[in-house]
Amino acid sequence: MITVKINDREYQVEEGKTILEVAKEFGIDIPHYCYHPALSIAGNCRMCLVEVKGMPKPMTACSTRVSDGMEIYTDSEIVKEARKGVLEFILLDHPVDCPICDKSGECKLQDYYFKYSAQRSRYEFPKERHKVQKISKKIYLNPNRCVLCTRCVRFLSEITKTFELTTVERGSHTYITCVDPESLDNNPFASNISDICPVGALGLNEFRFKKRVWFTKKVKAICQGCSAGCNIYVDVSNRKQLLDGDDDEIVRIHTAENPKLGQYFICDEGRYSYKLYNDRESRVKVPVLEGEEITVENAVSLIKEKANVRKGVVILSPLHSIEENYAAYLFARERGFDVFRPSSFRKDLPEPALFIEEKKSPNDRMLKLMKLPKVSEIEEIDYDFALFLHNVGKIHSKSEVRILSVLKKSTFSVVFEPVLSEFGRNANLVLPAPIFIEENGCYINAKNLVQRSHKGVDYMYLSKPLWFFLDINFKSEEELLAVFAKEQLNIELDYNRLGTEGFEL
Repeated sequence: MITVKINDREYQVEEGKTILEVAKEFGIDIPHYCYHPALSIAGNCRMCLVEVKGMPKPMTACSTRVSDGMEIYTDSEIVKEARKGVLEFILLDHPVDCPICDKSGECKLQDYYFKYSAQRSRYEFPKERHKVQKISKKIYLNPNRCVLCTRCVRFLSEITKTFELTTVERGSHTYITCVDPESLDNNPFASNISDICPVGALGLNEFRFKKRVWFTKKVKAICQGCSAGCNIYVDVSNRKQLLDGDDDEIVRIHTAENPKLGQYFICDEGRYSYKLYNDRESRVKVPVLEGEEITVENAVSLIKEKANVRKGVVILSPLHSIEENYAAYLFARERGFDVFRPSSFRKDLPEPALFIEEKKSPNDRMLKLMKLPKVSEIEEIDYDFALFLHNVGKIHSKSEVRILSVLKKSTFSVVFEPVLSEFGRNANLVLPAPIFIEENGCYINAKNLVQRSHKGVDYMYLSKPLWFFLDINFKSEEELLAVFAKEQLNIELDYNRLGTEGFEL
């Protein structure tokens, strides 16, 4: 450890880190465009200039490494003037079109202008203008807004190694261009360049002019697409306007960083999965008994009555949270019912695959840690009572066949799912389940990291958590997590201990 001074305050830091990394660690804000923790250091935006005592001129914080005794100033007059100058150059040809820019409200150029510059332009000549290009089916490029941070170029060359974007020309004539639109369309991570673009130069075609970010609620959640457990933000519409969709509609999914995962990006399959959850026509809105709608109270009473048998089975789901699964497990254990798990659906990995997992379920690891038998091991399928948990997504085809047999041959069968499926059509009673954004829920990813997905909207229609329908004596999802952790993992665990990064088993 070495000692450095930042703004006349001493800090103990690790040797070898850059000034920007150290400042970030201690909550000291240094503006930047080109720096990204997952990419190589470019040092070309010059926005992160700081004053280092003994140096003849301001230094770039992103590329200057700290040394013992170094004295750094991040808000001196020299630094403020340097940032003003950098912003003035960046804004020479930048259009002032914030009212129609989709990045407005989360744009670093917008933020830094008000914080560090806020001056009238001295530039008297006409600004250069270029056409907005749809460089692929997914992404558009507005060259007028580009600040040449080259994050997009470095992402595609260093992370995916597909090299679809590059810089051409030199000096003030430099611009970004796409050299292979077809490859960009086939790149399973291409849409990340819209997330890492600090301004509005790169964006998603389907989000363009769709929704202002200040009319959305940003919810931290866990991607449901596979067992990687990627952290995401789910933007939910929270203000209905003329021509807008419904309130609580998911308008987009984008990346949320989690250092414990060691990744900063999500795949396009997970990003565009929000469309599956906006299908309100297919939602199970109320409890349905033999094709007839019934009240929630009647559903609770009916389950209590029909489950009062000796021979029953509960089949959990890798598509549901720890809390929903464990509610069903406790229900089965109390009655002495058999408990099984289906096998997860597997899908061939794309190229490049990076951190995408073959198993397309967010909670497969939980059921394996519980050492539950697979549904393929069910010997007798003529049960008096059967309960199956299902969700948006797929399970293994062989498991599907076996579960359908159990539901059809059981005296009374119940399916808990948010969207009506073949399972619900073959069950006596269908219960309306919440989707992941409607409830707090935890998931264990393939690397044994327990993470929490946050509730962002109210329960849709008459959907309820499973413990409510099963009339189990729990007041919250957090209580179920605590019981699961104590009984199955032999640890004390609650939402506070999970924090924002999760808990490693």
